[in-house]
Amino acid sequence: MTIPYTAADEAERLDALYRLDLIHGPSDPALDRATTLAARLFDMPISLITLVDRDRQWFKSRVGTTAHGTPRAHSFCLHAIEDNRLLVVPDLTADMRFANNPLVSEPPHIRFYAGAPIRTIDGHIVGTLCVMSDELRPDFGHEQARTLADLAALVSGWLRMRESAGKMDPATGIFTRQRLLERLGTLLRRTRGTGPERLLGVVDVALHRQMHELIQVLGHGHAESFIAECIERLAGALGRDQPLYRVGLFRFAVILDEQPGERTAARLSDLVKTLRKPFESDVGVLLAPDTVMGMARIDPGTDRAGDAVEILRRASVAADDAWEGEWGWACYEPGRDERRQRKIQLLADLATALRATDQLYLVYQPKIATVDNRCIGVEALLRWQHPRLGFIPPAELIEAAEKTALMRSLTDWVLDTALAQSAAWRRRGLALPVAVNLSAYDIADENMVERIAQRLAFHSLAGDSLEVEFTESMLIHDLDAATRQLKQLHAMGVATAIDDFGTGYCNLSYIQKLDASKIKIDRQFVQTLDTDERGQTLTRAIIRLAHDLGHSVVAEGVENLATLELLVEWGCDQAQGYLFSRPIRADALFDWCRAREASAHD
Repeated sequence: MTIPYTAADEAERLDALYRLDLIHGPSDPALDRATTLAARLFDMPISLITLVDRDRQWFKSRVGTTAHGTPRAHSFCLHAIEDNRLLVVPDLTADMRFANNPLVSEPPHIRFYAGAPIRTIDGHIVGTLCVMSDELRPDFGHEQARTLADLAALVSGWLRMRESAGKMDPATGIFTRQRLLERLGTLLRRTRGTGPERLLGVVDVALHRQMHELIQVLGHGHAESFIAECIERLAGALGRDQPLYRVGLFRFAVILDEQPGERTAARLSDLVKTLRKPFESDVGVLLAPDTVMGMARIDPGTDRAGDAVEILRRASVAADDAWEGEWGWACYEPGRDERRQRKIQLLADLATALRATDQLYLVYQPKIATVDNRCIGVEALLRWQHPRLGFIPPAELIEAAEKTALMRSLTDWVLDTALAQSAAWRRRGLALPVAVNLSAYDIADENMVERIAQRLAFHSLAGDSLEVEFTESMLIHDLDAATRQLKQLHAMGVATAIDDFGTGYCNLSYIQKLDASKIKIDRQFVQTLDTDERGQTLTRAIIRLAHDLGHSVVAEGVENLATLELLVEWGCDQAQGYLFSRPIRADALFDWCRAREASAHD
């Protein structure tokens, strides 16, 4: 039974034809040789390679005619396309489909036609290799038809080779990202809002350190072997007829013809397990690839052909999210993506904020000496009032900036602003050391000490007017380098504090080697001290340990008097938190300090 040729089929075929960009391109010697050979083999006066467009049939190569094409309505080849087969018409005048065709009833009075389809890499027929004569050709039989089909197959092969340039990955033999985008676009054009949903899956494979070491010793050929094994496993699990696409160095994509649901979830879990199974490398080392999958819906009801890039982006985002989950795969979630895009937007806007005068600002939270209740310093805390998004939470701001080159500029801005404010307070008779938080980027910067020294000198301040805070986790990558820098800061008189102590690595050898001035107990311990006996035990032990190692102790997040009384009892040196003051602007802090001093003298 012949499947009817539909308007959707024609739309997809035309799309494939236009992607080839052949119609108006220059002639090609390979095609000209094919038409010349066909004319000679079959002793035909006319031989053509045709491309059938929306309104016209073009002669891409021709023998025996000077015409460049005909109207589509006059095309014999269109029938070969619609019938999806080689077409031989022994006598055009006797065939009611063609008897009134001007090419038959008028010059050149074509009587015989034979045309074999030319197919693209996806199997779409874009035209034919055909031969024609103004005489009947009873000698053109089955063998001649097979030979014509073979010649057309050679032309199709040339076409596919040309089409696959840039669309087949040379290292693996699977399709490229560009080919996937074309396939998605074609799929959405064909369904036009009526087809079933599908899923686009992106497989992300992580190379463990073991593989990196193998590459270093044995070369990159072993990485290619690893990739080939991943592709083989994917093909085996999905089916050999399922096209695979390479969309990154260790990322692959596949279009799944199924609906999201429990059955799909089970299949994805099984697929991830299959991909994660260890396998033997070609040097006898057992490798265990870590693999996740990200899924995005392909919805003909809402997606359009122009959304192909966006659909791939969604699946890639889901693959990134899958690394953070427990299942090994994840579906695209708009909410998570919006947060990620907001982060990128913040990064783009932060450079402008650093140049502006009305977006970034500092607030200051007092540090109180527990022995006499005096304010003995402040911590400078960064804030951002975005002109469009409003107040940006500090954690979101730092998370966005800390892994980029903007982090250095941001730290420099904070240092300059905090030190300028400290100098201004001193001119008004308020001498308060100011604490500034450093990022991992700053700790890794070999010029960090020089940057701080330059800013202290610029503001005419001594080293003891500044304290720098950092977390334990920032130091583990190069502890020796960090230790050298902290010693240089100490030599300048700058105090140092390990921030959020108790939530990081808590390695006692780090604490001993760093020799920081202070340890700050994280607020998550402090805020529940009045009710949490386990927290009391831990906090008391931290204070005792810090004192034994020669460090002062600061408690963050002190919010009630009961907590403060416990800290005083255990010998905690300083406290900061809402019990004393929220972080406030510079002018308000000056007034707060003066008011506190006045009340202390009453």
